[in-house]
Amino acid sequence: MQVRVDEREMASYRGKHRPTTSPAARGIAKVAVAGVIVGAPLAMAAGTANAQGSGVNWDAVAACESGGNWSINTGNGYYGGLQFLPSTWTAHGGSGMPHQASREEQIRVAENVMQTQGIGAWPVCGPKGLGGAPAPVKAKPAPAQQAAPKQAAPAPVQQSAPVQQAPAPVTVALPTSNPNGDYEIKAGDSLSKIAEELKVEGGWAKLHELNKQFIPNADLILPGHKIATK
Repeated sequence: MQVRVDEREMASYRGKHRPTTSPAARGIAKVAVAGVIVGAPLAMAAGTANAQGSGVNWDAVAACESGGNWSINTGNGYYGGLQFLPSTWTAHGGSGMPHQASREEQIRVAENVMQTQGIGAWPVCGPKGLGGAPAPVKAKPAPAQQAAPKQAAPAPVQQSAPVQQAPAPVTVALPTSNPNGDYEIKAGDSLSKIAEELKVEGGWAKLHELNKQFIPNADLILPGHKIATK
């Protein structure tokens, strides 16, 4: 079953890539859904990674993150085919804005993120690229020419090409507002950002624990919802 979401909410979580700062955060993601980044990336210099050095099929990751639109900007704080935060983009060697960069430049920066955070920086969509680039399809050799028989042979029956099945739609578990919450989520917030601003002991993991009944996926929170911070 395909889930329909109000357009105003869709703009808040359309991007699925939210680079996380720890293996624990990456392990929390259990549903294929757009999410909000947890944690901030480590800074590193530009130009340190080959565009395909990790063997990741970035086109497959982008297809999952943004529908393969490398210039996407939905206004939810995440940009480009691989859904970068501007801070992640800059810290890993990008210049300007991600959605204004070429596909190759976005892949180069993604390779830098891979070196500091691994494929878990894209907790939902990253595994889709682990198979690397798809293998090229080899052309079938032309059939050998046979001598014409004395009597004309019947024409071969043309077979129709198999129909490719579209992937099944993903069921999305959406977060809900905590009626006992004392903090209202703003656009651009993440659990790690909120925990840092409010100096929550235990960080984003503590916030997720306090609200796990209302936030199934720590990488997905929606503006306007309330969460408990104590």
